[in-house]
Amino acid sequence: SDTGDKLHVISLDRITGKTVWDRSLVPPRREYKNPSNDGASPSAVTDGTNVYAFFGDYGLISCDGRGNERWRTPLGPFSSLWGMGTSPILAGDTVILVMDGFSGSLIAGFDRDSGRKKWEAERPAFALNYSTPVLRPLAEGGSEVLVLGAVDLSSYDTSSGERRWSVADQRGSVVASPVLVDDRTVVSMETAMEETPPFPDKDGDGVVGATDIPTEAKEWQTARTLNMVAKELGNRDGRISPAEWKAFWSGYQGKPSVAATNIGTPAERSPARGTRWSYTKGIARVATPLAYGGVEYYVNMGGIVTALDLETGGATKTGRLAGALDGYYASPVAAEGRLYFTSDTGKIVVVRAGGDWTVLATNDLDDPCYATPALSDGKIFVRTALSLYCFGTSDEGH
Repeated sequence: SDTGDKLHVISLDRITGKTVWDRSLVPPRREYKNPSNDGASPSAVTDGTNVYAFFGDYGLISCDGRGNERWRTPLGPFSSLWGMGTSPILAGDTVILVMDGFSGSLIAGFDRDSGRKKWEAERPAFALNYSTPVLRPLAEGGSEVLVLGAVDLSSYDTSSGERRWSVADQRGSVVASPVLVDDRTVVSMETAMEETPPFPDKDGDGVVGATDIPTEAKEWQTARTLNMVAKELGNRDGRISPAEWKAFWSGYQGKPSVAATNIGTPAERSPARGTRWSYTKGIARVATPLAYGGVEYYVNMGGIVTALDLETGGATKTGRLAGALDGYYASPVAAEGRLYFTSDTGKIVVVRAGGDWTVLATNDLDDPCYATPALSDGKIFVRTALSLYCFGTSDEGH
């Protein structure tokens, strides 16, 4: 968690909710973030004994099951436009982290026991990427990590960081994570832009400089983008030429879509790869799609859910989550034939799964929520802006 002055890794008793331990650190810096983001947006990962957490304002830290700090590895600073959002993942004895941004984009593997960097690989620069990668076992042994970025879907060997292959059919800023389906297909959300934004040269001098960058508070998003492009793109002289503007946005041109990419099976060393199907209506911007029971579901900003047939990409139903027509940052999750959609105002909509899905119930926590719920042993854990909730049947003896 992020309390403003400190960053925390906290362990709670899953039955009572009581704090078991709380380890904190004082961040050496505070990087710029979107108001809906904070220093603890990335999720922690555990190997069952130890926990590994990433903070954009610091780097990686690991604690054991009793809360004793095992190691910490400072990283950054980062040049992410809206603040770091990717989470670390585990691959055997390696903690893997994607660090994309306007410059210095990397993927790196760190030793699980010491935090020492084992390998790193450069990635495309100018990457507006907040996605968490997924792990894919290989039939011949070992594993690869699939990284969805601003320009492609790439595979890296988890033991060496070697780039194994890539499919260059991805465009746009990336927030949603890739979804691995039956070892041969990756479903991804592509948030490309259909048109290049107009060149914002207000004073007509042929370049975008300080006098062209808005200072009004309501235009902070535009100002942030222009400042980053001016400082990190081209010759980095603090100004943007028409050529630099065009070069930056060219990597994000395309039609927003959700797409299924064929990546073959693990036994195929050089499978034919490419887009199997794509769908371009009602595309989400943040929430990761959900593959469940042969159906792909996604929810957009506004509470409209689309269900697609995973084999063909054809839409089977599009409808509104009545009573929860909100923004959706949390990704949907599923269990026992039910889907759970959590809105940014704290409404949890329960949906019966299926190509012709139906709403079963809507529950209002009356507390903003941006985190994806976690499902574990019959329980649903929901982290809101102020609280952590546990829903489920009572455990025996409690």
